[in-house]
Amino acid sequence: MSIILGLTLVAAGLFGFGYMQLHVVEPVSIKIWLIPITIFAAGAAILWDGFKNP
Repeated sequence: MSIILGLTLVAAGLFGFGYMQLHVVEPVSIKIWLIPITIFAAGAAILWDGFKNP
């Protein structure tokens, strides 16, 4: 279950980061950039813990 959640969060973080890179043309505050980065990091941490302690 944690691997599915981790993969989902990593994919959502990458999607959010890619969307902001490709579709946002105005300068965006760093607070907004932290949202996809935090989601990606949370997913990576869950995946790390899932693979480290099966």
